[in-house]
Amino acid sequence: MPTATPYLRGTALASISAVLLLAGCATDKPKYAETFSDKGTYTRDYAVPGKDTCEAARRALLSQGYAIQKASAEGVDAIKNFQEPDQKHTQLSLHVVCATDGKDGQHSTAFVNAVQDHYIVKKNSTSAGVGLSVLGSVSMPFGSSDDSLAKVASETIDAPDFYDNFFDLMARYLPKPGSDTTGTAAKDQAGKDQAAKDQAAKDQAAKDQAAKDQAAKDQAAKDQAAKDQAAKDQPAAGQSAQDQANPRPGSDSPSDSGTASPSPAPSTP
Repeated sequence: MPTATPYLRGTALASISAVLLLAGCATDKPKYAETFSDKGTYTRDYAVPGKDTCEAARRALLSQGYAIQKASAEGVDAIKNFQEPDQKHTQLSLHVVCATDGKDGQHSTAFVNAVQDHYIVKKNSTSAGVGLSVLGSVSMPFGSSDDSLAKVASETIDAPDFYDNFFDLMARYLPKPGSDTTGTAAKDQAGKDQAAKDQAAKDQAAKDQAAKDQAAKDQAAKDQAAKDQAAKDQPAAGQSAQDQANPRPGSDSPSDSGTASPSPAPSTP
């Protein structure tokens, strides 16, 4: 039976080594868990202002039983607890950031990340110490047990379906197309301001009219007082004229009021 030559044996060994090396390179994991890929798993764009986006996120989380830890026009934090049958406890935390895009402020981007923390129930038993005069201090088997949660794992959820479902739920709570909340609020404020101006103008016009009415009343009162005074003065003036036309007896006539004429001189004999 022919045997392989040293050359063939060396070639075969080299080929096997190359195959193993390539297989090892193919199975090597990346050095870092993060690759910073642009998959858009954690972001979604919306054609509404940032405050409306955050309000939609808050409502979406409330609809799923999350407890809101913080909510503002820029972000929302919420948590939800899960109890598993095998005494394991899971807490899911969602952090939402709403960034307004564009100069008009009518577009925004939602950034969401979810962290899942796993806990187990940890029992802490404490024994009671009893002091005996002969034996000293002895630990007895009876005591108390305090249960606490110990974190055993924490991970950021990176499943695209998880975030897609959340973003779709958010979309249900966004303002409907055509319902410009910002524009409506501005219109309402403008309407209120105009109504206030109109009311102020009406009040001023009422004050001016009241002033005119009072001035007219004052003038009418003056005119009436003048008429009354004239009516009082008219009889006195008539009586004076009548007295001058018909002098009373014993009173000097106008002819007597002048110089008396001289008596005639006596005639001589």
